[in-house]
Amino acid sequence: MMHVSDIRPVTPALAASEGVHGNMDVILHVGAHMTGVTSLTYYLDRNRRALRNRGLALWTMTDTRKGLFDGLTLRSGLYGVERRRMRGAGRVRLRCASLERARAKELLVCDPGMLGGVCDNVATERLYPAAGERLARMAHAFDGRVKRVIINIRALEDYWAAALAHAVQNGFPLPLQSELDRLVTQPRSWRRVITDIAAAAPEADILVAPFERIGEKPDDVVEFAVQGRFDAPTPLRVGITPQVPHLDALREALLDRFEDEESLPEGNGRWQPFNSVQVETLRAIYASDLAWLRSGAEGLAYLIEEKDPLRLRKPLVGT
Repeated sequence: MMHVSDIRPVTPALAASEGVHGNMDVILHVGAHMTGVTSLTYYLDRNRRALRNRGLALWTMTDTRKGLFDGLTLRSGLYGVERRRMRGAGRVRLRCASLERARAKELLVCDPGMLGGVCDNVATERLYPAAGERLARMAHAFDGRVKRVIINIRALEDYWAAALAHAVQNGFPLPLQSELDRLVTQPRSWRRVITDIAAAAPEADILVAPFERIGEKPDDVVEFAVQGRFDAPTPLRVGITPQVPHLDALREALLDRFEDEESLPEGNGRWQPFNSVQVETLRAIYASDLAWLRSGAEGLAYLIEEKDPLRLRKPLVGT
């Protein structure tokens, strides 16, 4: 069970700083993995100066993986975790205060690690099982500044196929049929993840962008993030290393580990480990998630399906 003390470590230093900050809004882009985040990060890093000149500061994985978020997403029960969480929150608040003094209007934070890890999803056979707890700690660290959370989602048969390919390339064995069945029947779909995020950041607008709609349009993501305050720079069509390993890369990884690769299908395209029945089941679950979002998501989130960021200043997309 997640306790308040797990999320909000109370110390005199942090208590004194809570609620004392400028007018900079924080937008968290939490991924998910395999939904165009690599392209988005590449775009943001290439356009960092141009976006900063428009008042948008950036923290991408280039920044966050240097220890900025150290301690914030550690699970409870580890030795010294409370101290590391406290130091992590203090570090984030100091960096935010510095940006506010520099008159940044918004800070866009892009790191799918805020939700969890791809290999953790495969190992637990659950879709971001700790998303709510992790996002609650992140929201606390930003001390009331989080105004929007953006999550990209993707058709589940494609997401899980990509996640399994990533896991195999990183040391996991090829999945058994029983493991594939459990991934299909596990209870967490995007709806559950989005509900957890909304509970973790109740004061923020939750924007949901299907990969099929916005995955290769990073400029659209930026314009939604800033509510259409400015036109984002046009992205250059530069080749980026594929995020999802293809069949030849998987064969090479298995051979390097002296594991049998004959179970993989022939060819050199993307690997689809699920059979036709499993694929249809996953598609039906994703269709149900999209229908829930289009119907208003019980007021918890807004679905982005049209390129009209200014509408977010009126009734939000999906309402």
